[in-house]
Amino acid sequence: MKRIWVVPFFVLAASWLVIGTSFAAEEKGIVAPVEEMTIQGEKKSARFSHPVHLNLGVSCGQCHHDSEHQPLTDKDIAAMENSQQLRCASCHNEDFDKQELQTPKEAFHARCKECHKQGVNGMKGPTKCTDCHVK
Repeated sequence: MKRIWVVPFFVLAASWLVIGTSFAAEEKGIVAPVEEMTIQGEKKSARFSHPVHLNLGVSCGQCHHDSEHQPLTDKDIAAMENSQQLRCASCHNEDFDKQELQTPKEAFHARCKECHKQGVNGMKGPTKCTDCHVK
């Protein structure tokens, strides 16, 4: 009698494993890259590391925001369909209302340089051009 339950038990357990893995994959969504990335610039590119900034206590919303300039959380970002929405140029372009922030370069310099000067949790970032820009 006990052997009758063995096969259905394993089928049910395997089904739960597959279903659970599917839900976990769906919930993950967009996550911060772990490798250092290079942000392509018109003249010079810049290096950027999400892990370095996250380990310093910089939240996603300190850099990434919505069209109304409200900070995005990691959950907001994970729920996005693709990472193109996170690119500065998706809003910071010739249609952007503030002329001084119409290019990604202007947006990066305004956000990053100011944050590096002010610091986060008592730690300031590099402020020389060559500290971030690739030679």
